[in-house]
Amino acid sequence: MDSSSMSRLHSSLPIPLGSLPSSRPSAVKVQELGLKFSTIKGKSVKDTGRVTSRKANCNAKGRKNRFSVRADHIDVSANAIQTLQRTVTGARYVDQEIVTMKGKLTLSRTIGKDSKPTVEFSEFQKSVWFTLVSTELDEQGNMKKSARTQLQDDCNDSDDFYDIAFSVESSFGEPGALIVDSRSNEEFYLQLLRLSSPDSSQSYDFACNSWINQKSEENYKITAASPQYQKHFNETLVIDRIFFTNKVYLPSDTPRGLQILRNFEMATMRGNGTGERNPWDRVYDYDVYNDLGDVEAKVIRPTLGGRGNIPYPRRCRTGRKVDPDTGMETLPPIQGYQREKVYVPRDEDFSKVKESGFMADSILGLAATLLPIFQAKFDETPDDFDSFEEVFNLYVDGMDYFPKHPELQPTQAEKEAVLAFLKQNLFAQLGGIPGDNPLAWMDDEEFGRQMLAGINPGVIKRAKVFPATSSLPEDIYGPASALTAQHIESNLWSHGRKMTAAEAVQAKRLFTIDYHDIYLPYVERINAQTDTKRHIYAPRAFFFLTDDRQMKPVAIELSLPPPRNGELKGQHKVFTPPAFKHQHDCEWELAKLHFVSVNFGYHELVSHWLKCHCVMEPFVIASHRQLSAMHPIFVLLDPCFVNTMRINANARGTLIAAGPAGTIESNFTPGKYGSEISAVVYDKLWRFDRVGLPQDLLDRGMAEPDYLAPAGVKLLFDDYPFAKDALDVWNATKQYITGYVKLYYKTDDSVREDEELQAWWKEIREVGHGDKKDEPWWPTCKTVDSLIGVLCNIFWIAGPQHAAVNFGQYGYCGFMPNSPPMTRMPIPEPNTTEYKRMLFNFEKYIFRVTSSPQQSVKIMTTLKVLSSHAKDEEYIGQRLDANWTSDLEAKQVFQRYSDLLGRLELMFKQRNENPELINRHGALMTTGYTLMYPTSEPGITGKGIPWSISI
Repeated sequence: MDSSSMSRLHSSLPIPLGSLPSSRPSAVKVQELGLKFSTIKGKSVKDTGRVTSRKANCNAKGRKNRFSVRADHIDVSANAIQTLQRTVTGARYVDQEIVTMKGKLTLSRTIGKDSKPTVEFSEFQKSVWFTLVSTELDEQGNMKKSARTQLQDDCNDSDDFYDIAFSVESSFGEPGALIVDSRSNEEFYLQLLRLSSPDSSQSYDFACNSWINQKSEENYKITAASPQYQKHFNETLVIDRIFFTNKVYLPSDTPRGLQILRNFEMATMRGNGTGERNPWDRVYDYDVYNDLGDVEAKVIRPTLGGRGNIPYPRRCRTGRKVDPDTGMETLPPIQGYQREKVYVPRDEDFSKVKESGFMADSILGLAATLLPIFQAKFDETPDDFDSFEEVFNLYVDGMDYFPKHPELQPTQAEKEAVLAFLKQNLFAQLGGIPGDNPLAWMDDEEFGRQMLAGINPGVIKRAKVFPATSSLPEDIYGPASALTAQHIESNLWSHGRKMTAAEAVQAKRLFTIDYHDIYLPYVERINAQTDTKRHIYAPRAFFFLTDDRQMKPVAIELSLPPPRNGELKGQHKVFTPPAFKHQHDCEWELAKLHFVSVNFGYHELVSHWLKCHCVMEPFVIASHRQLSAMHPIFVLLDPCFVNTMRINANARGTLIAAGPAGTIESNFTPGKYGSEISAVVYDKLWRFDRVGLPQDLLDRGMAEPDYLAPAGVKLLFDDYPFAKDALDVWNATKQYITGYVKLYYKTDDSVREDEELQAWWKEIREVGHGDKKDEPWWPTCKTVDSLIGVLCNIFWIAGPQHAAVNFGQYGYCGFMPNSPPMTRMPIPEPNTTEYKRMLFNFEKYIFRVTSSPQQSVKIMTTLKVLSSHAKDEEYIGQRLDANWTSDLEAKQVFQRYSDLLGRLELMFKQRNENPELINRHGALMTTGYTLMYPTSEPGITGKGIPWSISI
């Protein structure tokens, strides 16, 4: 059928529901058509319309060729199958059977929670058209299409399920694509089309899972007007969306009938790089991070990424106006107490379930309602907690939060607002911290244990030298360290003998976390900020692995840059633990608080934001631009991308934005330099080839090569809860990826010759991570093994790595003294007034140093949001959409993966019950290390590995 030479033939063929003779199909002859079509010999007439009555009216109007045909009163005497003269060859007419393919379509016409359709079904029904496209081409090399059809009237007792029928020629072949044309002003969500062949012997699934908005048609028009597509799509073809069946094809294997649509659909998602994006668009493009400040409020932040700037990954382009003086992108307008959503492609937005369960608005509501009451009326000293009891009580429902003094009493309405907010967002007794032992967080053993099983377990490394060295120039920053062997050797006991520092290094029992070089260049600028009191050090800590495999802290060094008086002597303060376990040393406790505060800030902006959220976004964008939805690698990766772009866009508007809107900038010590520090880490330390867990453990010296082990590495000691469990998850996931990839790539040549795959990998390197495009360490992605390695790293970042640093945040950091986001004062010098004040009431002094009640409650609320699982969360080993692929072999590979993860979860539980593995519990009465449990229930659970960075 030739759609470029002729316009569509709109026909209306009746299918009677009564009993009719069906011994043979009826032929319908339309002799009058001969003269009318004499000028288009060899061409096909297009489209059979929807069945409405016993008599069919057949209209064809050719816009381009200015012809018009009308055939009236065509009698149809068959019930299920009719024939219509469709093909013209010279003066001869060939009868073609018209058969019906029936199916059920799942769609939702409600967008948000409790929303309702905006138009009546009858109006919606007549405004949305569906067309099937065959995997085959016709004799003239054009696409075979069904008649355009609409939803049928009956809804099968549900507003989400509809019957639909397509009229196609008997030679139509296998359906491969679905074209949707919506003229409705109502946006709707198309989930699934399940279709049966005319004889019901086969079924075809279109797993659509996409929003349909008629305004998106403009993107398709722009693409169709480009030279490579003009000859395939005339101006009469209306396309809002294209969907393919769940059958995968490498580019070279794509059926001829789908090749143009495959490339066309990807082209529409690339866009043309111009104009401001609209909420209904589905355009994936790149931009630099120039939207973290607020140019209208004159809150300027440096652009991250791009020529002349600190290297950084790319984010999604929004096309908003850029201020020519600062290079900053203007922010969306404010509506109420929050800004409009930052653009992401429509299908990257939260689902209805996720949106209703996401509590981001509660954080903004906190700033608007609770914090003013805290500051104005809660306390005679609103900037500080007065005791640990006040912090503990944040976890207890029913406490009296309000001051006793009559003049400070809030109104009844304010009381109700505060209590309602706290009940919804803060009250939780989850074990962990504070848990059953409210002071467990102060134990040195617990301090060390959390470096292996807390919120930031991927930064500790084996000390290969002692004392520490530095890459910073000594003539600017002074000596690298003031630490000596004498500082630590009194704590290096093994089997009744004191080891030397050199022996501990040689025995691989000395470990460190070192933030010295990252923070020291910024310390002076951070401490000079005037919006709130801040004081930071550039810290490093050393730990000794005891005989019972506990990570005992033996020294903390807190550094400041040299003073501006010409002296080059760095200001290094060294603190060591007291000689006996139950001794109390105020300076040591404050040193730990300063260290864990920097560790928490590094966790949020580097381990969590940069190394998970930020570096993943270019992979999401490139996959939609360069890999077809039919590509087996896209199908494999698709669950790893769910919600990532939306959560990242939200983070740029709230979490990492400039203060006071930015939660991290306003409440963490680095302040406005936090994001810039993350860019320095990306520039100096991030390498894609080393992000995978086995290589990362080798780089940090926490494992050694072992080619007999499944991951090729063996841990230095087994009681490293994060690494032990995560390695098992890594091995299982690599086994799944390997089995899947080898279904489609039999040779290295097949990888090299996959044009979509190579374009994808090239764009990731040269655009998405373009500031590092010339680095020699990028994998080639030219062999099967290289491709598997690349995919394993992507799965690791999106799933287990993010789960490890995200879902324990509320349990470990919601309790502020365990991980204070802000330190506001330095450790006082001996023989000063501040030092005496510290000694007089150390409990109260801690709260002068650490975060204020306002900062604590805001961070606590934020972490509860970030640590929560949605009701529709999809975890590794699960596919909520059973129609994700039609490939039975792929499903078998996946099922083996799912079964293996189930066994791993049982094994992790057994490890947590082993009393010899003390780093899984430490001083806390918890269920053990659960962050690598593959699955979870909704809410805050401290377990579960979603496929994607979805929160």
